[in-house]
Amino acid sequence: MTPRPPWFVDVRAHGAVGDGRTDDTMAIRRAVSAVLAGRRDDVVSHALFFPPGTYRVTRPDTLMWSPTRGRSDPVFGLSILGCGPRVSEILYDRTAARVEDPRAGNLLTAAVRLRYLKVAELSFRSENPGNRFAYFWSRDGEDDRLRYPAYGTGQNQNISFERVEWRGTWDRVIGIDGDQQANNNSEWMFDGCSTSVDFTVTDAMLRVGITSPANNAQQNQFLNFMLLNCHMALRKGTMLRFDRGGSINILGGSWSMASKDIGPCTAIHLPRRNGDPSVARLLVQGVRFEPKAANHRIIDCAWENGSVTFDSCSDVASLQNPSAAGYALHVYRTTGGNRLPLVRYRDCALAGSHVVAAGARPAAGGRMIYEGTRLLHHRVAYGPKGFLRSTPTPTRYAFRDCIDIHDTAAG
Repeated sequence: MTPRPPWFVDVRAHGAVGDGRTDDTMAIRRAVSAVLAGRRDDVVSHALFFPPGTYRVTRPDTLMWSPTRGRSDPVFGLSILGCGPRVSEILYDRTAARVEDPRAGNLLTAAVRLRYLKVAELSFRSENPGNRFAYFWSRDGEDDRLRYPAYGTGQNQNISFERVEWRGTWDRVIGIDGDQQANNNSEWMFDGCSTSVDFTVTDAMLRVGITSPANNAQQNQFLNFMLLNCHMALRKGTMLRFDRGGSINILGGSWSMASKDIGPCTAIHLPRRNGDPSVARLLVQGVRFEPKAANHRIIDCAWENGSVTFDSCSDVASLQNPSAAGYALHVYRTTGGNRLPLVRYRDCALAGSHVVAAGARPAAGGRMIYEGTRLLHHRVAYGPKGFLRSTPTPTRYAFRDCIDIHDTAAG
């Protein structure tokens, strides 16, 4: 067996067994404590390492916990590494029920403390709908309204997940949060990550802006998300939910709903109007989506400004049947501002229908633009039985150089 590098802290050296039955919670915490104890000027000198095996964990905050003495106690450069998805697996076998407090039930809790975190080559599995994988809280600046005084103030930033898989049933995988002085919690990379076909979430795989997002506009500092060549499967729930924040890039990969008989499923949910056009930006490029039923959504968007772009994407693979013509796979809503973002579909293959739900009045801002796009189920661009449908009519739209559709525009 190849010796482990000297800069690794091996969880087995601290008593972890990795047989999927033994409770390895305290052994892993000892290993994490050893990594933290080796910091110099807050920078770690060792990586936390999981050799091949299944490591059973029964308590929250095992991989990281929050400071409790009113100061941030930052950690720079922590790496949590395995030998590959399903080769090194952490089984989160906590049995407690879900509670509302977003800090509860997380395998990793990072309140104002983690910079340059890397998690790679691991699987995480849960069968408890009350379990959460990670919670990141940021709070910049002192005032008399500290929500959690024990944490102090500080940031999380530059977080990467590389070839990480999440399996089974969760409440939420990752929560990103803060209060009226939230800052950073930005720069997120998911590279080659995946979820299993039995993956189910009550809340979302990734939830951005949890604590009173209507009153905490500073949560819009949660920016710059890159999901690169990820392979996501969803049995039930929502993959991405952004109540605040944005600047989201999804490049390549496949996103599949697991079954036509189970749902509802939503790939991207943007439920709030948001207020900053520099934040409200979504780019989806080269992604193959596979919805399979009427209660599956690719996007449900309530942004009132900014931009949404789908470029060279497809959602037609599993919906060749004519009965899917009425499936509202992409939905855009105006929630009071009577505006849409600028929405573009370029060089896409699109099934079902797209819906603009504009409330009591037609949407007066933004536009739906389709360029060089193939519509699987429709030869009529706009109308009650066409591809693009709106309530009330009309909405602002343009179809240009689309396959088997005449160029047409309004507004």
